[in-house]
Order: sequence, then C-alpha cells, then structure tokens
Amino acid sequence: MVEKIMDYMVETLQIERDRITPDANLFDDLQLTSLDLVDIAMYIEEEFGIVLEEEDLTDVTTVQSFLSKLE
Repeated sequence: MVEKIMDYMVETLQIERDRITPDANLFDDLQLTSLDLVDIAMYIEEEFGIVLEEEDLTDVTTVQSFLSKLE
C-alpha cells in the first residue's frame, strides 16, 4: 500500500521519489498544500477503501505521521 501511495505522489504531485522519506515534512520539504493532502486522502479512499476524515489530517506534518493514520 505504501508503495502505491508513493507512486501516486510521484506521478500525480510530481515529487521525486527519493525526497519521500518518513521524516520528510509534507509542507516544507515536499511543498504540498492542504489540498494535496485531501487529494491523497481521496486516492487512498478510492484505492484501498480507507476513509480519512478532515480532522484526521489536521495534525499531519510528516510522511510518517500521514502513514500512521492508515493503521
């Protein structure tokens, strides 16, 4: 699942794969916006059936913190 999400980020958001590390800050390091996070959450819901509510994303800052919401 993580690989597919990373593929999505590379292909859709045009982020270099080697920049997507567990400690990478989504906003400062990867230059994502809150709309990008919603887009990724929608992809996860469509692809894996996991629903992430907006309030689930409010405290997300790193790749790892985002992925921990999927557990």
